[in-house]
Amino acid sequence: MKTTTSIIAALSFAALSAAPVLAQETIKLGAPLALTGPLADAGAKSKQGYDICVSAVNDKGGVDVGGKKMKLELVEYDYQSETNRAVQIVQRLINVDKVPFLLSPYGSGDTKATAVVAERYGVPMVAAAAATKSVFDQKFQNLFGVLFPNDMITEAEVAYYKKHVPSVKRVAVLALNSLFPKAIAGEMVKSATGAGLDVVFNTTYSPDTSDFSNVLTQIKGLNPDWIYATGYTQDLILIRRQMADLGLEVKVLTMTAGPSYPEFKENVKSLAENVTTNSWWHQNANYSDNYLFGSSLKYNEAFNAKFKRDATYLEAAATAACQTLAMAIEEAKSTSADAVRKVLHEKTFNTFYGPIHYGQLGQNEVNAALVMQIQNDKLLVLAPENLKQGELQIGVPKK
Repeated sequence: MKTTTSIIAALSFAALSAAPVLAQETIKLGAPLALTGPLADAGAKSKQGYDICVSAVNDKGGVDVGGKKMKLELVEYDYQSETNRAVQIVQRLINVDKVPFLLSPYGSGDTKATAVVAERYGVPMVAAAAATKSVFDQKFQNLFGVLFPNDMITEAEVAYYKKHVPSVKRVAVLALNSLFPKAIAGEMVKSATGAGLDVVFNTTYSPDTSDFSNVLTQIKGLNPDWIYATGYTQDLILIRRQMADLGLEVKVLTMTAGPSYPEFKENVKSLAENVTTNSWWHQNANYSDNYLFGSSLKYNEAFNAKFKRDATYLEAAATAACQTLAMAIEEAKSTSADAVRKVLHEKTFNTFYGPIHYGQLGQNEVNAALVMQIQNDKLLVLAPENLKQGELQIGVPKK
């Protein structure tokens, strides 16, 4: 009996002694994901981007932390597209799961809300899907954003269309009443008026809008040359269909950022032709990446092999968020929040996504804005010039 008790005690002690060692074998990345609810499609794309990063890092042996290899582990929960739930999950990830690093939820609004929690506890959070400046102007030290600011996108768009369609003078802007769509629409108004264009219409619609016929009829009566619409992909699909129903013609139709996703083309079919959009990333930029994937094209090949489709900027940004965290940990030779935070603020990360420098406020300062258009069922890069795949086609199909 005494021998048995001694053995059990010894085994218990050994198990307790081993526990801290096992806990150190992985680096936990906390990820609140919108896997259900209205943001489920974007949430699924974010998860795919994170998953391919975790797999690629672990396949090469893990993160080198001062000579010790440590695997990445994604700790994820569905916040059901609800901001308050996202905040609660981030609190759980920090206080219960003890994650040392966070990946933000989808969108500028949910990122801004959860960043408050990350800042309170001093946990670095990398945001893959927040481009609005007001998310970063809080001067938090623990928030880092992969997407460069909205105005870099709108300035590139206005400059491109002014040059290539000089007859574009009148602009109509329609935006979902949500943080990112309102913000980029606001930047579009500033960029357009600053370039001497006349913004003849500028309004928002509520998230539950299912009939755009009245607002589109108003726009039609104003005879704009350029319509700029921004909102959820399903909203933009509906807007495009109802434009055709009303026979609304326009020289340039820009939608942010639905046409970047295959779902847009699949749903509106021929009405997708000549719709323009913008993006923070495209595989054809083909940036070099010596840390993980080799290049943008090779990243997309890996993504396509795993998920049977090309990556959009959203999945790529999620991967880049995870990758820059791994690179910062290696550079710091530590999983200490202080050490990793310092590297995130100071280092320029050369990745398949392009150069990323988080800067003083934490938002990526490297401008790589793309102007794009759907032509013959393909999304082509129109600008910048060195990546151009085609010439702008003016006008969109009526039906």
